[in-house]
Amino acid sequence: MTPTAGSRGAWTRSGTRSRVLLMAAACGVAVTAWLLPPAWYDTLPRQLDLPPAPINGVNLLRALLACQAVVLALAALFDWRFVRLANAPRFIGDRDWTEVDDITTRQARVALALVTVLACALRVYRADADLWLDEVTPILDYAALSVPQLIGTYYRSNNHLLNTILLKGMIALFGEHEWSVRLPAILFGVAGVPMLYWCARLVLSRRASLGAALLLAVSYHHIFFSQNARGYSAYLCLALLSTRALIDGLRDDRLRSWLLFIGATVLGFASLLNTAFVLAAQGLVALGVAWTVARHGGAAMALLRRTLTVFSIAAFLSAQLYAIALPEVYVVISNVYRTQSTGFVFFSAEFATEVVRGITDGFGMGALVAAVPFLLVAGAGFIALVRRSWALAFALMLPGALTATFLLVRGLTFSPRFFLLWLPLAVITAVVALDAALKWMTRSSRTQTRARATMLVAGTVAVLALLSAASLKRYYTIPKQPYRAALAYVEQRRRPEDLVLLVYLAELGSQYYVERMHLPLSQYRPVRTMPALDSLFANRGTAHTWLVVTFERALRMDLPELDARLRAGWVEQTKFAGTVGDGGIGVWAERDQVTKATPNALRHMLGATATNLSDWRREGLGTTFAK
Repeated sequence: MTPTAGSRGAWTRSGTRSRVLLMAAACGVAVTAWLLPPAWYDTLPRQLDLPPAPINGVNLLRALLACQAVVLALAALFDWRFVRLANAPRFIGDRDWTEVDDITTRQARVALALVTVLACALRVYRADADLWLDEVTPILDYAALSVPQLIGTYYRSNNHLLNTILLKGMIALFGEHEWSVRLPAILFGVAGVPMLYWCARLVLSRRASLGAALLLAVSYHHIFFSQNARGYSAYLCLALLSTRALIDGLRDDRLRSWLLFIGATVLGFASLLNTAFVLAAQGLVALGVAWTVARHGGAAMALLRRTLTVFSIAAFLSAQLYAIALPEVYVVISNVYRTQSTGFVFFSAEFATEVVRGITDGFGMGALVAAVPFLLVAGAGFIALVRRSWALAFALMLPGALTATFLLVRGLTFSPRFFLLWLPLAVITAVVALDAALKWMTRSSRTQTRARATMLVAGTVAVLALLSAASLKRYYTIPKQPYRAALAYVEQRRRPEDLVLLVYLAELGSQYYVERMHLPLSQYRPVRTMPALDSLFANRGTAHTWLVVTFERALRMDLPELDARLRAGWVEQTKFAGTVGDGGIGVWAERDQVTKATPNALRHMLGATATNLSDWRREGLGTTFAK
């Protein structure tokens, strides 16, 4: 359609106004880069035992702002604006998977709302259980910092930026409670359920997509991370959002899809730096789509230019967000994750054991029995998923593969949480496998047979959901790390003058709860080195000592001499189980004091301990491991 003179004039005035605004923005960004104060950067907290950063973070931000000013100026001069491609490519599947006998949109919305309410209830319940170490350290490290300082600080890898900022806001609004600290993770965890449904609609009917959403809603592992005051649930939710937005953008080339992709990607980086692997995987998917478009004679170069522009904007804005902290990020990750205690060697029995522990926590020991048939079904399901939407399949699978490749090449340690995006992939794959089996069984059947097969698939999904939900009983009764139960046990048994030594990684979490429980802080002393232990013993007088120990693997690997000394002088009295791997908390007593006890006194002490621990087991507060 040819515009009239009036409309052409209005369009010109609108274009001129946009160019003026872009040029003003360019000038503002340039002035900001010039006036950015550098002095406060040197006051940001950092680990002194690490090498210096390779570049000043403020200078890096200045350079990125200068680049942004140049790009905005060029956009104004050349009047760059979004113009939708004339022939949007359509070679990566329909918008939504459709079936003749599917439930209606209204029914699906009502059912999804109910599933989301269930997900919310499961994530809110027992959200006031003890925080664990990685939830405590962000409060201790960053609570006193301003938001600009937060953005520029990477003291440890525990600064999941978006979660830390939201955590500060929740504490300001509701006070410092376990549930308020976990509230951002809970909300993103709940939002992840309908987000999975939206992605599943690319390859499944409404009915089957609801089954996938239900499986995620009751997933042990997803609930665990949704009640973990870290950035993992936000990372999952935003990765699913950016994946769906990317596929919509590649198919329809609509501005809203690209803006949604950029926003989800930047927020994903703010949630977790692992989003870099998500973006890289999505870039490979975009290249595959462009190649597919070229094979079908479409405008592949136009689509490639579009995706390159969108990806550049998302990556550039994410780099700006982290610019000040990025040099420190490089130093921390390059050094800390070379220490074996921070993770596992990929080809090791320890890593395999940790993976098995995570699986059995979620599905029980029966998961091991079903491992081989499950892998066969999963393989068939993934092939079916690739046939329905290879873009979705590889967008969810490749981030884990790229992560593993990067860690192996860099010689860094592995942890199962690095592959968390495979959880929604596993859920979708399982339902796709069932749905594909249903299609195969009923390919030439009557309506009545198809209805029975549909009920069979729905029943199978329900059984899987119940198996996952059954594991939640243990999860809800055992905290991630049971600090309060362990400290209460010590307080019941120590004399007023006795000292309690908080060994290595037990220090920060224990001190946090010592203050919250109003215990005598002067009697709880941190011990991280042999000289610190010797100094305490030289000045303890007649006081006995107790140990609080957790993450024994890290203690053994990082401080072997201290570990040997403690094991020679103390004996474990009890250990309270936690749902975090190796996060159980042990209470140790001096070996000399145990051996000096009279037989009757010893029997009395052990009998009382057994009675108390039996009560705690019934209440789900702890588990004893005999030595």
